Amino acid sequence: MMNSSLGDLNATENYDGYNNAREHTEQLTLSDVEVILWRGIILMVCCIGFVGNGYIIWLLGFQMKRNCFTTFILNLAIADFWFLTFIVIYFIYAFINMLEGILGFICSSLSHMMYVNAHFLMTAISIDRCVAVLFPIWHRCSRPKYLSPAVCVFLWIASFLLVGTVDIMMVTKLILNDSLSSLYFLVTAIVCLPLITLSTVVLFIKVCIKSNQKNQGRLLLMILITLLCFLILSFPLSVFAVIASFFSIEHETKLGYLILLFSCLNSSINPVIYFLVGRKKGARSKESMKVRLQNVFKEGEATGGR
Repeated sequence: MMNSSLGDLNATENYDGYNNAREHTEQLTLSDVEVILWRGIILMVCCIGFVGNGYIIWLLGFQMKRNCFTTFILNLAIADFWFLTFIVIYFIYAFINMLEGILGFICSSLSHMMYVNAHFLMTAISIDRCVAVLFPIWHRCSRPKYLSPAVCVFLWIASFLLVGTVDIMMVTKLILNDSLSSLYFLVTAIVCLPLITLSTVVLFIKVCIKSNQKNQGRLLLMILITLLCFLILSFPLSVFAVIASFFSIEHETKLGYLILLFSCLNSSINPVIYFLVGRKKGARSKESMKVRLQNVFKEGEATGGR
């Protein structure tokens, strides 16, 4: 049985072996039943996220023409889908006590990469929407056509290099300071948190208070809700990981599972937000839901990116 839910955050501990985790088993504050309950809840949330993100990937990837905004949303759905996938794989192998050596290291590293990339993508989305609201003419007429795909490719490469480099250096003992194992979480906390917070405030002031355009309401409402949920549910994992790593704080097991649950919930809730905001009152058929989602995602294109 693994040390705690936040044991997932340290790839070195996973790689160094299962014996270290067993040595700390006696320190657990949760009973086996409580651990199974927490993992079961997280797995159920992940299953919901599979369905929702899978539908968004299918819709934006194969059913409608992508624009600058939906390109970001598609990549975010892919990152969330794979983050949930690796969490599920990790827990399944944890149940059967097979998290030894390279397997735990791979699952942990890949989940970290998806987590970091989701933060990068949310930062790009928030900045893009701020630019669209503050400089609508430039966003409509002068914005490079392939800027969104290029940014997404760059962010995928950056997240893989950042997490991969740190984890490999930890495994090969090139980094002896354990606090640096959470370097990528520190990067997301320092870089992404201020930018997303500032963008959220700007969007709220510009759109909800000063804007009188009704036709851009649904799209920006969806973005604002998504950003707020991201700040509330996802960032605690980065903050907690950095604090626990740099100050050698023994994290409570219940708190660890709760923070991990919040992060999985954030990766699962975005499709629900799209559905609720895009759903037309009285529309019950699946086709009408699809049409409403298409209308919301295309709204930014119709209003000049706003």
